[in-house]
Amino acid sequence: MDHIGDAAAAASRCVQIFLCCNPEETKMERKALREKVYPKLREYCRHKHGLEFQVIDAYMGVDPDDIHDFEVRKLRMKVLDECLKFSAGPCFVALIGEQYGNTGIPDEIKADEFEMILCRSQNEGLNTMVLEKWYYRDENSVPAAYHLRSKADVLPGYYNKTKGRAREEAHEEWRDNFKEMNMIFSTIIKKFLQEETIKPDQAQKYFTSALEAELQHAVINQPLSTLQKCICYVCKIPHLTRHLKKLLGVQKGQSDRAELLPQDALAYANLLRLRDEILPSLVAVSNLRVYTSILLGDHKQDHTRHLKQEYIEGLCQQFSADIVKLIDSSNNAQKPTVSVDGVEEEMIKHNVLCNLYAGLSDFEWKEMDQIKEYVVAKGLNTPFIIAGGPCTGKTVLLATCAKQMCSWLNNNEPVVVSRFLSIDHSSCFRNVLAGLCHQIARCYHKPLPIYSDDTEELVKCFLNLLDLSCEQHPLIVMIDAVDQVSEATLWWLPKSLPPFTRLIISTTIKKYGIAQKNTLLQPNAACFLELKPRERKECNKILTQHLLSSNRRVTSGQQIYVNMALGQCTLPLFVKLLYNEVLCWTSHEDINDQTLRRTVHDNIERLLNRLERKHGEGLVSRALGYITLAKSGLGEIELLDILSLDNYVIEDFWPQNDLPLSVKVPFYTLARLQEDLRGFLVGRPHKGVKLLFWANRHFPLVIGRRYLQNLDMVQQMHNVLVEYFSGRWSSGRGKPFPSTLLKQGLIKDQQIHQESSEHRTLLEKYVDRQQPAQPWLFHFHSSLEGAGFVFPNFRKAEELAYHLKITGRLEELHFNVLSSFTSHLAMVKAGHLVQLITELEESVQTLNRRGIRFLATVLKSACCLLQKSPDQMSMVIQVRVLPFVGCFPQLFNFLMQAYKEGLQHCAIVVLHSPVTTVPRVDAILCTSDFSVATDIIEVQSASLVLVTLESGSVYAWNPEFQRPLKQINTNGVKISGARISEGDQFLVLATGYSTILVYNFCQLSLLYEAEVRRALDDGMEKILQLISGFALCRTNVVVWFENSAVVRVFDLHSHHIIREFNCQYVVQCISFSTDGTYALCGQLKNTVTIFNIHTDYQIATVACELHEAPVYSIFLSASSEEMYVIDKIGNKFIWDTENLTEPILQESIICSDNEDELLNVEFSSHSLLLCKMSGIELWDTLNWNMSDKFKPPKNQHFIQAIFSQDCHSIIAVISDSEALFVWKRETGQCVLILENRFGTPLRLSKCFTQKSLVSFTSKGYLLSWDLDCIDKVAALAQAEKPIQTILFSKQGKYFYTSDGTNIIFKWSMIFCQIEATFAHADLVKHCALTRTGTTLITADVSGGLYVWDTKTGQNLLWIKYTIVTQLLVTPNDHLVVSLCKDCISKVWNLANGHVVCNIHIPLKKAMIMPESTFVLGLHHHCLLAVSLWSGGVVKRFECIDKSDIVAFQTLKDYPDYVLLITSSECLYTWNVAEETFCQQVQLPIKFSRQLDDFQVSDNGSIAILSVITKSINVLDILHGKLCVINTEEAIFKQQLTRDGQYIIYIGLRDSCKCNFHSSPTLNIVRITDGKNIGCCYLCKIPSSILVCKYDLNILVGFEDGSVGIYAVVDYPGAENKIKSQLTEVTEGEYFSKRKDWWFKDMPDTVWADSFNEYSQ
Repeated sequence: MDHIGDAAAAASRCVQIFLCCNPEETKMERKALREKVYPKLREYCRHKHGLEFQVIDAYMGVDPDDIHDFEVRKLRMKVLDECLKFSAGPCFVALIGEQYGNTGIPDEIKADEFEMILCRSQNEGLNTMVLEKWYYRDENSVPAAYHLRSKADVLPGYYNKTKGRAREEAHEEWRDNFKEMNMIFSTIIKKFLQEETIKPDQAQKYFTSALEAELQHAVINQPLSTLQKCICYVCKIPHLTRHLKKLLGVQKGQSDRAELLPQDALAYANLLRLRDEILPSLVAVSNLRVYTSILLGDHKQDHTRHLKQEYIEGLCQQFSADIVKLIDSSNNAQKPTVSVDGVEEEMIKHNVLCNLYAGLSDFEWKEMDQIKEYVVAKGLNTPFIIAGGPCTGKTVLLATCAKQMCSWLNNNEPVVVSRFLSIDHSSCFRNVLAGLCHQIARCYHKPLPIYSDDTEELVKCFLNLLDLSCEQHPLIVMIDAVDQVSEATLWWLPKSLPPFTRLIISTTIKKYGIAQKNTLLQPNAACFLELKPRERKECNKILTQHLLSSNRRVTSGQQIYVNMALGQCTLPLFVKLLYNEVLCWTSHEDINDQTLRRTVHDNIERLLNRLERKHGEGLVSRALGYITLAKSGLGEIELLDILSLDNYVIEDFWPQNDLPLSVKVPFYTLARLQEDLRGFLVGRPHKGVKLLFWANRHFPLVIGRRYLQNLDMVQQMHNVLVEYFSGRWSSGRGKPFPSTLLKQGLIKDQQIHQESSEHRTLLEKYVDRQQPAQPWLFHFHSSLEGAGFVFPNFRKAEELAYHLKITGRLEELHFNVLSSFTSHLAMVKAGHLVQLITELEESVQTLNRRGIRFLATVLKSACCLLQKSPDQMSMVIQVRVLPFVGCFPQLFNFLMQAYKEGLQHCAIVVLHSPVTTVPRVDAILCTSDFSVATDIIEVQSASLVLVTLESGSVYAWNPEFQRPLKQINTNGVKISGARISEGDQFLVLATGYSTILVYNFCQLSLLYEAEVRRALDDGMEKILQLISGFALCRTNVVVWFENSAVVRVFDLHSHHIIREFNCQYVVQCISFSTDGTYALCGQLKNTVTIFNIHTDYQIATVACELHEAPVYSIFLSASSEEMYVIDKIGNKFIWDTENLTEPILQESIICSDNEDELLNVEFSSHSLLLCKMSGIELWDTLNWNMSDKFKPPKNQHFIQAIFSQDCHSIIAVISDSEALFVWKRETGQCVLILENRFGTPLRLSKCFTQKSLVSFTSKGYLLSWDLDCIDKVAALAQAEKPIQTILFSKQGKYFYTSDGTNIIFKWSMIFCQIEATFAHADLVKHCALTRTGTTLITADVSGGLYVWDTKTGQNLLWIKYTIVTQLLVTPNDHLVVSLCKDCISKVWNLANGHVVCNIHIPLKKAMIMPESTFVLGLHHHCLLAVSLWSGGVVKRFECIDKSDIVAFQTLKDYPDYVLLITSSECLYTWNVAEETFCQQVQLPIKFSRQLDDFQVSDNGSIAILSVITKSINVLDILHGKLCVINTEEAIFKQQLTRDGQYIIYIGLRDSCKCNFHSSPTLNIVRITDGKNIGCCYLCKIPSSILVCKYDLNILVGFEDGSVGIYAVVDYPGAENKIKSQLTEVTEGEYFSKRKDWWFKDMPDTVWADSFNEYSQ
């Protein structure tokens, strides 16, 4: 897999341009470019190509007195090299004028060379005190050298920001010393050159300016491809050029050698050589872009300034044009990354990390031999575990081994899957495991596993995928730092591996010890390697080698302290930190035993101290802090932008009284800091951009402890990150900078100053921070491909949500991220689908939690599709969310965004989605001991669900927040029941020992345990049977016992039994009155006793003497005037309880004797549900009629049934099925199946606060579904059987469907609800609709013809005839043609049913001509035109060669013409009126005599011919051309639009088992270019399709009787139309009650026909 990481690293997506210039001469040019050009170019690159853009002006931020330092020059050369190598476009721009630039003084001179210069200077009489003052000898250099002292050491006030006078004096002294040293070096080196004491190349450093060095490095000896990305802008001033050339000529006359010229003359000579010789020669051979500008005019100052300004304006324009041209030419061939495959992205990420960590290896790892032996050995089937303490090098060792796998297994092609988890602390074990499964499957070319949130299921999948390895392609899985991933322990390790699979993991000793202690791992069951600290001798050797490679060493005295430090610690990171420290030592530096620290963390602290002294505490703390706080690291350009937003950092660069209107932290400052952290702060390529992150996790720990302890400051820094990634201050919007202004007046003494400082006034100055725009998506149009592209803002997708959550800005998180479709699409396109789902599931404190949670389930269901095709995101939302937007009104804007974004690349939208699935909201493992749940209780005040198990476990679960289960400790006591008191104060549990446990529910703590079956009766202790059941009434617990008629009342406050009731028979159940005054005790023998709870008084006892089954349930009506008693076999007894002391039996409803016992009962909204194994009964308690009865499938039985939330449906559990079934009460149809793979549901419960249906399964899982969604789906209209025919009227308000039953359905087009039905005497076979839609004509299988008024539903005519084979209506709506096969066909008047004429000849495939004059049909091998007035044949078309006519079509735009195709593959045009014909085309395709499909546009220009293949044959009739449009799937149905612009077809594919990939698709093909411009997954099996002629709406009928409505939107203004339609659907309510219309009692007429007549 190495090639993936290498390719990712090479494909840079950043344009980095190095700006080369003489800083003193180009201040105005650089400022103009910085303010006017760079921001626009940056936005252009981001939006057009998805590139980052940066011009590196490394003189910005450098003190003018420091720009010639060799330290600055070295850093600039490193940056220049990076630009030349990695820039994704132009890489170098030079601004050359009339100045060569100053030469610097070397910061390091070899000892012999410096002493020679010093000696010669003294001999020449020069004062060398300045050299002795600034240079010191360092024996630690190899060889020994003299180094330039730090300015801060020689001039303490040089970097002092507070003492302005002292600082200015120090700078003045440095300028004088610099000139003097430069003069000495120039004078002496020239003499050495003259004497040939030193070589010219050795003298170059004394005479070469930075301008020449950088220019030569960039353009000399560079490949042609690099030179073509370089630009030079030359500005000449003629009068200045003449003067300098004249001066140069005079001085050349005085010296015979160029290098001996005076300094100024030599500099100008070098400039002329560069500008006028080298650059023109390169232009001739390499097409290097060199632009020369000449400023003409006199040399007056004002005129020169004006010319300079004009030149700068032209330079800005030319610069912008040239850079854009170079960027376009470099990147047009490679379009931006439109989307990223999450699996591939993770593979690339970890492969890059592997390369990076392997490159950090300093030691020779002897341990690799043991790992190699494990990898190449045969017969090993156990994992290999690398364990070690912190900083022992586990990650580096693992990465180094991963790079060696191919060489170790050189005869095979191993699949190496590596994961480095130490840098991503936010990863959860589930996501890591899912990523491993996806990568293994992809490497072995297997289907990707479907998304799963069940960790155990993922482990099983992982173990199964390990079996894919083979001898030729062995599998090596390497996982580093499993101990860093939350909840990951080693329990998932396979006990045995397949023969060709190796699993290598690293962990801490502590984690490995825990696994061993829990007997999850045995020492002999896994290969094991423990990494221990290195030997001191080895570390010393490594340290010495590193120092020598940097031309450094230490003195023998210093080596003593190095040895002492290595004696304390020999960890690899410690050695690297020690090297970083020792590298800075000079030979004269005073080292003691306190200089070097003894631990890794202490040495990191020392490094940070050194950085603060050099770079300033503000820059160091914030730069390193931001890198640490970022979720995935920060790019260099990002870090500069973020630092520019931080006012604390800006204060370090600009004083408040001199703050410009636009600021940006200089690149140079960050580059210096990054250079000093080389090896610790590393960059990893990420989508073409280098992200900075810490190579070792201990740096973030120390930085967090040092800089990030102040929570307010950390919050502020996270807010700055939010501001950057949200683009708050982009496009020139200034961010306020608070400035402190003292009161006006002269402050004379310190006291006045202090008083004044206490009354400071805070003002805000708005300063532009030069921030880029941060949209979620970038849109651009490619001129080459003629198409638009949308690509995501990768970095915003990765970072913004994380920082919003950290800062607690939950409202912004909700509206800008979680409820924003563009943010979701950006994250999916960026390859973060799994992270998005996790983010949605874990966002428990946001608004609209139900809606957000629902979105997570939708994305889960489409995970497979979205990972492969992120652009289908809009379609997924339309299909899955549109039906439920009424349940989640807050998602309407989200839905509108999905439609708007979908229009960018898809010309089909969903107007009504016939989704009949409700996604499961959550599944959480409650128990694995297969215990049965006794109760599921909703706790409304806390939004919790309590689940009690027989085993004694009680769990509290919040299905809305999806937080982990909280377990209530019962110490293993078995539980028989649970109740919660009013106000949710007490939780009461009944135990198997006949005691009750009372808990304080708020604290989930046990208050006390009470014995309720023991009581004192007249001084004697009375012990009853075990508890049979109990109920709560206010703060009283009412308990009854097995085989006992005693009922006891226990008071929760006093902890005592306060009352005891004695019933006649054994108590079965208890109910209470609404006010809690009365207890209704159901007993054996159908007896109910009513007690007053407060007084012990027995109010009444009632019983039905004829039926003695035990009472099962008791309900009181809403008015408490009736009591409903249900016994165990389902008998119902209604008692009048208006006089509670004397209830009167009103009615008894007795079941048949063979009925089985009740399973459960529910009473709600005047409806009573009785569930038995054999069936479900629904009773209307207003009139006590059975409204419905449902039977289970054959050989199955019901387990439980409950009402839905609105009581319009029933939710039931059926034996031998894990799914839940939903029946619609109105129609009796099973309208919904709730899928489940977590075991058989054992108990159902509704939680109304969370609007959840909760189920406990046999595998110990708790599942939940949204009740609103269940009701919504159950309310969707469906026919009884598959839709066979769809009819649509011109008005567009209604459509009609036939499903093969005796019913025709009338549907509302807006709401897609059934408004009415038309019932027939027999099954409907044919139907037709008039053009106006006012009349419906149908024919049944018994020969009945029906005419219906579609508005009133009246059956206008019923005619008894014979079986009709085809039913046609004339376009003018006057006549109907009913064709028969064995009888005479008739033409009859629609208004009165009178027969107009008979047609004696049987016709096939008939159709009526547009002008309603003839009916055309096939008869044998002829096409006949039959008069609609006489029934006779008036026109005839017959081929000369007697070939059969296969198909024909009329043309609406040309009523007299007919197109027809013959079996000889010829296309003819027949003019029926003139009876002329001509052969249009000889078709090249071969088909049988039965053409599958033939459709023609209204104007006759386009036709489609179909034979049964995976292609569409499109015929351009006008030009006689046939083109074939290939499809990826088999075509089920296709239709050509009437204007001939589009083909709409349904394709059947079988590419994957997931819901979307395996479902049919609705597609739109644009005929002009053959491009598929829209695809929608139907997620159901279609049965029919109709394209509306007038508005291009598409109606699709499905096998389950539902209908979906879609629309073609390939036209301007479609967005507004769609929004208005959807607003009407989602905000409007459908109140119309379904009407059922029936046929007449008797036929109006009977047509009798003579077979003899027909035979004639």
